[in-house]
Amino acid sequence: MNSRTLAASSAPGSAQPVDVRLMGDDRAVRALVAALKQAAACGPATYRPMRDSHGTRAYLSVIVPVGPAPAT
Repeated sequence: MNSRTLAASSAPGSAQPVDVRLMGDDRAVRALVAALKQAAACGPATYRPMRDSHGTRAYLSVIVPVGPAPAT
């Protein structure tokens, strides 16, 4: 985790980090990570080839703001 994630997770009732794994076509995964970084507070992504070598896995943390409770 990066320092921004640690700070956000330490305060109760504040934004929370969510660890995300993306899998798919290399260009699509990298484009989605870039879009997430522009739209949300994200840590750096790490990229690894998929086990079958036909795509990419990306791992990153996204800070999710605290909002109203979801309707059930």
